[in-house]
Amino acid sequence: MNLTAVGILAVVFLLIMVRRVGKFRLPIWGIMTGGALAALIFQTISIPSAVSAVQLDVIAFLFGMFVFGAALDMSGLLHSIVLKGFTKAKNKRQVMLIFMLTTAAASAVFMNDTVAVIGAPIAMFCAAKFGIPAVRMLLALCFAVTFGSAATPIGNPQNLLIALLGVPDAFVTFAVYLAVPSVVCLMLSYLILSRGISSDAVVMDTSDGVFDDRLSKICKVSFVLILFAVAARIAGSFFGYEVSFIWIAAAGAVPLLLFSSKRFSLLKAVDYRTLIFFVSMFILMEAVWESGVLQVLLPESLSYSIPVMVTAGAVVSQFVSNVPFVLMVLPLLETAASSVPLYMAASAGCTAAGALTILGAASTIIIIQRAEKEGGSVSFLTYLKAGLPITLSAILMYSLWIWIVSSI
Repeated sequence: MNLTAVGILAVVFLLIMVRRVGKFRLPIWGIMTGGALAALIFQTISIPSAVSAVQLDVIAFLFGMFVFGAALDMSGLLHSIVLKGFTKAKNKRQVMLIFMLTTAAASAVFMNDTVAVIGAPIAMFCAAKFGIPAVRMLLALCFAVTFGSAATPIGNPQNLLIALLGVPDAFVTFAVYLAVPSVVCLMLSYLILSRGISSDAVVMDTSDGVFDDRLSKICKVSFVLILFAVAARIAGSFFGYEVSFIWIAAAGAVPLLLFSSKRFSLLKAVDYRTLIFFVSMFILMEAVWESGVLQVLLPESLSYSIPVMVTAGAVVSQFVSNVPFVLMVLPLLETAASSVPLYMAASAGCTAAGALTILGAASTIIIIQRAEKEGGSVSFLTYLKAGLPITLSAILMYSLWIWIVSSI
């Protein structure tokens, strides 16, 4: 075992918690990049391994969705959609509830990372428009996309991985095992986040916010193409064929970059810092994986205990992210006697991880990085304070529900 990579990860984790050294405020992407460079300098990972660790399809997907999100914002279409979407809200709490239900439902179909990219500026806009604390709206988005993505095999990358490798009739199975506790966790998140927010009435302005009609029309074309790509991905999952995320990203970005006169402005608006963060995270997490420490620490009971699997997913995913955790436990689950409930427990644990800390899910990192670009932020401790009771409740509810369903 090589403890150097684990030590580097511990330092990165600590710096992300405090986000400040003296008078200098450290950005999350800079901290993670420093960790990846340290892993290379101390030779805890080879350069070829670091290169192969970077998941280019994820980077390409994020790039394409950043272009699409920037176009929605720049055209004014995003502004118009938000205002029309909240016409039924009578007060601030209802604005938050509608926002959470909408983004959760979208995450189940479009995948949580997609909704995170587009939802972050909407959360910041709602906070300014309706006088809701920006931190509350950002947390609402984080928890909504986390629990909204849990109940379908295409809601997040780890679910898709589990569905392709070990779960028959994936859409039905995920819904039966995970839908009910996910909805309960979503509503619990709303109750916690809406506490203290006034029930003051909000004034709705339903005027059309579009101010670039041509860009808006191209955005609508891109959106339709994204829907087709997602539909193809869903259909393909029934036949064991995976439509790459790159095609979804291309559907959103290519029409805009080819036919919009603002293509260079859109490229400039891409959040390259978040892309750098993910490249760095892939490298550092691979270094931790190659150290062999986590493999030794995984308990044998993981392969037969639903509560242990859920808890391990929630905890270990904080250090290696949820997709690497799933890759670690899949070999154990293939030999388990009752594998489907344990597959669902692994998925549930990774979902609960996203509510615990800002490092628990890629979608959370995307949201916070996007928010910081627009002047908003959520500290590590603020997130943990809100997420800890939700995560503990989620672990209990997922474990109990999966046990009930598997016993019927």
